[in-house]
Amino acid sequence: MLRSLPASYESLVQAFRMSTTTFSLADLVSKLIAEEVRQKDSTHIEEVTALLAGKGNGKQQNSKKNQRGGRKKGPAGACFTCGKKGHYARDCKMDSHSRGADQDQSNVAFNATEGFASESWVMDSGASAHMCKSRGAFSEYTAVKNGRSVLSAKTSADLKVLGYGTVTLRVWTGHSWINARLENTLHVQDLNKNLFSLTAVTERGMIVTMDSKKCIVKRGDEVVATGRKQGKLMYLNTEASEECHVAEDNSDLWHRRLGHVSFSTLNTMIKDGKLNGAPKESGAVCEVCATAKQSRKPFSSTKEELEARESTRTDTSVCSDVLGPITPVSKSGYKYIVTFILMKSRYLTIYPLRNKSAVCGAFRKFLKEIRTNAGLNIKVLRSDNGGEYWSRSMEALCDDKLIKHEFTVPHNPEQNGMAERVNRTLVEMTRCMLKESELDKAYWCEAMMTAVDIRNVLPNTSNPHSSPFELVFKRKPRLDHMRVFGTECYAHVPKQKRKKLDDTGMQCVFLGYAKQRKAYRLLSVSDGSIVISRSVTFAESPAMRAPKGATEEVFDVLDEDNEVEDPNKEAGAQDSFRTPPTRPRQEPAREEHDGPTHSVPTRGSSTPGRDGEEEWMVRPERTRRGVVRYEQEFPNVRRGEFNLDDYEAEYDSLYCLHAEDDDGERAVTYDEVMKSKYKDEWLRAMESEMKSSEDHRTWTLVDMPSNKKPIWCKWVFRIKRDPNGDIVKFKARLVAKGFTMRPGIDYTETFAPVARKESVNTATAIAAEEDMEAENVDVDTAFLYGDVEEEIYMDQPDGFVDQDNPTKKCLLGQALYGTKQAARQWNNKLNQHLVAQGFRRSDADPCVYVRRSSSEYSIAVVYVDDLMLFSKSKAHIESIKRALKDEFSIKELGELKYCLGIEIHRKREEKIIVMNQRAYIKRLAEKFGVDNCKDVHTPADSNSKLMKPSEDEPFVAKYPYRELVGALMYLATCTRPDIAHAVGEVAKFCERYNKSHWVAAKRILKYLKTTQGMGLVFNGTIKGELLGCADASWAGDLDTRRSTAGYVFFLNGSAISWKSKRQPTLATSSTEAEYMSLYSATQEAI
Repeated sequence: MLRSLPASYESLVQAFRMSTTTFSLADLVSKLIAEEVRQKDSTHIEEVTALLAGKGNGKQQNSKKNQRGGRKKGPAGACFTCGKKGHYARDCKMDSHSRGADQDQSNVAFNATEGFASESWVMDSGASAHMCKSRGAFSEYTAVKNGRSVLSAKTSADLKVLGYGTVTLRVWTGHSWINARLENTLHVQDLNKNLFSLTAVTERGMIVTMDSKKCIVKRGDEVVATGRKQGKLMYLNTEASEECHVAEDNSDLWHRRLGHVSFSTLNTMIKDGKLNGAPKESGAVCEVCATAKQSRKPFSSTKEELEARESTRTDTSVCSDVLGPITPVSKSGYKYIVTFILMKSRYLTIYPLRNKSAVCGAFRKFLKEIRTNAGLNIKVLRSDNGGEYWSRSMEALCDDKLIKHEFTVPHNPEQNGMAERVNRTLVEMTRCMLKESELDKAYWCEAMMTAVDIRNVLPNTSNPHSSPFELVFKRKPRLDHMRVFGTECYAHVPKQKRKKLDDTGMQCVFLGYAKQRKAYRLLSVSDGSIVISRSVTFAESPAMRAPKGATEEVFDVLDEDNEVEDPNKEAGAQDSFRTPPTRPRQEPAREEHDGPTHSVPTRGSSTPGRDGEEEWMVRPERTRRGVVRYEQEFPNVRRGEFNLDDYEAEYDSLYCLHAEDDDGERAVTYDEVMKSKYKDEWLRAMESEMKSSEDHRTWTLVDMPSNKKPIWCKWVFRIKRDPNGDIVKFKARLVAKGFTMRPGIDYTETFAPVARKESVNTATAIAAEEDMEAENVDVDTAFLYGDVEEEIYMDQPDGFVDQDNPTKKCLLGQALYGTKQAARQWNNKLNQHLVAQGFRRSDADPCVYVRRSSSEYSIAVVYVDDLMLFSKSKAHIESIKRALKDEFSIKELGELKYCLGIEIHRKREEKIIVMNQRAYIKRLAEKFGVDNCKDVHTPADSNSKLMKPSEDEPFVAKYPYRELVGALMYLATCTRPDIAHAVGEVAKFCERYNKSHWVAAKRILKYLKTTQGMGLVFNGTIKGELLGCADASWAGDLDTRRSTAGYVFFLNGSAISWKSKRQPTLATSSTEAEYMSLYSATQEAI
């Protein structure tokens, strides 16, 4: 066996022959296998080449040029490692273990994480193996002493391989940190940066995808590593690299974090020890700044003039200006910004506006905030001659506060130069941040808010060594929480918002700093929602674009159980820069606010991420003097004597922003329909509607008399769905714009009845008791059957204008949807038909018809164009439908299963009919974000009493409160009498409400979600008479002390009518309250 071995095994063969020990065959085979492995590893190192970032000291070692030059003369000094002369420490032959940890020869400063490689790693597609420059990074290591080397493609230098082994890294997958073992990693001490070989990972079956901003490594569908672009290199996202402070990049990174502040200001801060990093050379050029800040050279004042002017300024003087209109309009419709600058410190406060008329309200708020938080009483206001500053309200405010209002000379903006320059600074910073982040320009208000935060903590030319914040609040701000606007980041998902196996992190884009709380404002990439969180991992590379659909439509998706704090609790300590309270849920998240945008903090000290829980898509409250308050956020907001409807914050983040990606399902106009993905379906629906109009001869094209005016028309589009929410039909309806009709000329009477819900319930209870057949019929284009008595002309509809007669008008012969009299004319037509068929109209409800004989008992309930038919005989149902077909075009919908938005389930053998609205409740829960909430088993909290907000409490108009209450009222009147009282309580506050009312309304919805299968049960096996119950809650309204009356009526044990309503007058006793309740019930019974 030994004789057959190749020459490369000669040393092993000689060792066996010289040994005196007797080896077994197994021992021999083991030794040979080990030698084979050693030789393969050695061969592997010989073949490695790499695209290196360059040697750490910038010189070339062992290059061919140096080799041709003959033997190099060693250094005159002694080696720093062994003390001998003739070589450098890097070439020292002393064993690496005895030398200690390798010296880091790059220009990168870092903090090591124990047990893991601590330096940054460049993702290199040209390196054929992973390479690490630090011996201490290896968890397993084998030294190589045969002088192998790798070739640098950049410098053509041969770099010595000192060994190989395994390096363990903590890498970010996009959702979590994992441990990654890089096996067969080469130890190349003279590397400038560690190299993560993309070639090596692809050879192991992994997939690498890369674009201009990031790199992703996958094993199948699983992400195992990610990278980010920094400069011109792609860096592996490692935990250690997140903790490193890279000195060579610090200046650039802080330049970006601070909204592309000038390098002169940045260098001053670095020299003053306020930032870590190497000063940037004065000639440095940022590409973003060069394109976003280019301007003309200024006309400068002399140094003496500037000093004299500055000496007269104080922080009791403020200058102001309005910036705008800014296009595009922000996400919440803001077009203007009003600025207020303290003239000595240059401290800046801004407010977003929809209209300039809100400037006075903004100034009033500014005065209150700056006095409360900074102890400053403003004495002078300087502004231009804009009409917003000349208003009577502004004049009255200045007179009341003893403020001198100075105006500039017309057409001389230089006299208000400080405000003008601040406007330019804000616009430049905003432009830079939006340009670098590649966010939509509609996010300009988010960027400008962040720019204000940055500017207030930076020194300026007038105060080169102190920031405005320091001068006003006499303490230094913290900067360690600042991040690059628009950068990619990952936010922690609280356990309340996820299931056991869901991801614990979500990908976001950084939008700024949460107002008055230790947290960041983030934009979720997945759904466009605004997230407020303190547990955030940042990858400060150019950010990805904002997700499409992050629009104004907003809903709060927070599970708000136990969210309203005790009003008697003391307010917590507040933050030095963002003023977050001890209890974050009592503070408003930083929205474009009716208060200043991060500009006037209250006293205290802490920084984001130090304590408190993270908030998740929350609309919190502000705490003042130990009382829970609510910041106003949305239009039509009034506080005290002034209107702030144009002045609240742009940030819709107090709700979670949810864009409805309907793809044309909710198309509004004809043009939108033509661009939607359902274009063909909508066209067929419109053609069907036009055919119906032709069949009914709804109009004729004529020349309109000169003394007449046409009414307008439009298309209305709607999608009909089944109980499961699936699309059943695309419905296009041509409607007249009734608001253009003139009373007495185009119409006279308009009233048309519809069936009461009590009538539907009563008919259903009778059908269950009598085991009647129940079917549903829909009349096509019902309103077109009504005759028009007036002479009405209408414009031709969009998309169907007669090309031969484009100027002619439509003379209506039949009623059209949208005309004021259409419903009435249709009801008259249907009434004539049913009466002709032998039906008698009910005196109690004009939409209920009964036909009774010895052989027949039939009921027809009419709700506009929907008819519910009940009869003891199937033949009688068919005869009614045949008669309807002779007169109208109808759709036979078969057995009654879904009508008027109500699901109807029938157990014929048990004589039971159940009505519920499960699908509607499910959609409602998803819309308002409670579909994944915990179960709630009561519609209201018995320990909570709702009261009207006090007059001085800010009105929170930002919740979709009225929309939610309206939906709950619909459910309460249709199928859910169990929530009638709770809905009546929250409905009292639709005009003015606060957070406690919103939480109460959400609780009702959570209860409905928990009990969505419940509804009305009509049991035909229970025989009984009509039974009514009434009661009253005496003086239950805490605001007015009025009583609440309630009643419910049962037929055969099934609820058919109910009501819970506050009594119109004040009852002086419980007896009087119950008497009034009994009176209301008696009215219903009669």
